Parts: sequence; structure tokens; C-alpha cells
Amino acid sequence: MIEILQTGTRITLQDVGRPGHRHEGIPRSGAADKLSFGLANWMVGNDWNTPALECVLGGQHFKFHKDMTIAIAGAEMWAQVNGQNVSNFTAFKVKSGNILTLSFARIGCRAYLAVPGGFQGDDFLGSISTYLPASLGGYKGRALQSRDQLETLDITTTTRSIPKGYAPQFSNHMVFRALEGPEFYDLCLASQRNLFIDPYEATQNTNRMGARLKGNKVVPKEVTNMISSPLLPGTLQCPPDGQPILAMTDGHCTGGYLRTLQIIRVDLWLMGQIKPGSKISFRRSIGDDAFEVLAGRNAFYSSLMDGFSF
Repeated sequence: MIEILQTGTRITLQDVGRPGHRHEGIPRSGAADKLSFGLANWMVGNDWNTPALECVLGGQHFKFHKDMTIAIAGAEMWAQVNGQNVSNFTAFKVKSGNILTLSFARIGCRAYLAVPGGFQGDDFLGSISTYLPASLGGYKGRALQSRDQLETLDITTTTRSIPKGYAPQFSNHMVFRALEGPEFYDLCLASQRNLFIDPYEATQNTNRMGARLKGNKVVPKEVTNMISSPLLPGTLQCPPDGQPILAMTDGHCTGGYLRTLQIIRVDLWLMGQIKPGSKISFRRSIGDDAFEVLAGRNAFYSSLMDGFSF
């Protein structure tokens, strides 16, 4: 059993999400950083898509009530067990009574805690991922709270070390490859250019639903009323104030703002590490490059984690 002593900014239970329901108004949700989530599971011998804990911005304290192996991966949060440092992107043993602490996130936003066999949660449409706006899945449909206790399976798995080159390196200035959105050419020429020149900064109004950015204004050629249209994670919208909104993992399924850019699929996992203050730059992705890069990265990581895909 794992007991939550302090929740820090937030802890939720996540798996890979519930795809195929956006037409019903239900986002996929799931781990915001799919790669770190998968690597945490792989290190404790799980299938890469086993439910794990998503810890936001640090400040979390956990107490273990039995001996077990755990793994952490994702944002750099200066982790300690009983005051002794433990490395990020590693699996290690803890004993009954030990306390794991995650300090503030110095680089990145979200870290994942995985245990052998994963965590149990409330199933909704085949997933236990927590979707907070509708109180779906997870642990009673909510973020975890102090004194919550999570049961773990009493199983033994093989601990694994991540080979060189597979653990991602994070920065507080992120570069995303993006395609032109459906309404990209409705922007004035200066805005079309500026989207790919100067970085934006994520504001305090940044969460799993979206990241409001500040920087060069994104201005349309003319003011128009747009009919609400489909949105995807990674869609960059242009609201009337000209400050873009980046749709995140739990983002709305439709929206009425111009869709200016779309982050390519292979880079979506990195959005999970955006926090208030992060610098964000966009780089143009051309033609079939997005498909070729996706195929290559899927092949690379699925050679380590069977069945993994971005």
C-alpha cells in the first residue's frame, strides 16, 4: 500500500487514455507525457501502458507500507527516499515505512511514479485515466488527497535500467514541430511569419486542458465569426485578444477560434512538460516529414517497450 502524505500541486491516476470518443465530447486524456509514463512502467517490469501516478510541479510525499520496487521518470524534481537522493529515470527498492519526497520541478512539469502491477482505479470507457472536469475515472474521479491510500499488487517483476539514448533530456525552452492549421492562411502575413520566429511563454493559466501563451500577437486578416470546429491536442488557437491557446491532453473537443498550427504527433508527449514560465517555440514541419519522423520514433521506442507508440 502507498499512502499520500502530501499532494503537492496535484497527483492523478493515469493510463494511456480512452481514444475514440472525441465525437461524443470526451477527450482521450491519459498521461500528459506518454514517453516518461511508459519508461517509468517499463523500468518496473510492467507493460508500458499500466496505470501510474502523474505528479505535477513537485511537492509530493509518499509513504510505503510494504517493501517494493518503484520507478520515477519525467520532470526533474530532486527525489529523495528518507533524505537520500535517488536518480530520475531509475527504478529502486523501498522498504516499509520509507518516505519518498519530490521537490519542486526545476526542469519540466510532470513526473510519473510506477509500481509493479500498477494501480487500480475507476474504469470509464475502458480507461482509468482521471478526467477532472467531468470527475471521470481515476480515484473517485478526483485528484488524490492527503491520507488517500492506494493498494498495490503483491507481485514481483524484473527491474530494468534504461539503455543509453532512450531517456529524454528536458529543457525549460521547448521546441515543437508543427504543421499549418486549417485557418493558418486566414492570419495576416506578419502573424504567419512571427509564429515561427520568436518564442512564446506559458502563462499561469496553464493546465491539462490548455496552455495560454504570451508573446507576439496572432492577428487575422479580417475579423470573422467562425463556426465551432474539431480540436485536437496540439492545436494552437487564436482567440480575439491575439494571445494563442495551445490545446493540451484534456483539451476541448471543439472550439470556435482560428486553428493556426497543429503540433505533429511525435512531439505531443513533450506538451506534458509545459509549466507556467516555460518558453515555447514552433518549427515548421513540411510535407511528409511528420509521418516519417513518427514511424522512426515509434520503431525506436517500441524496440524497447513492446507495442509503444506516440
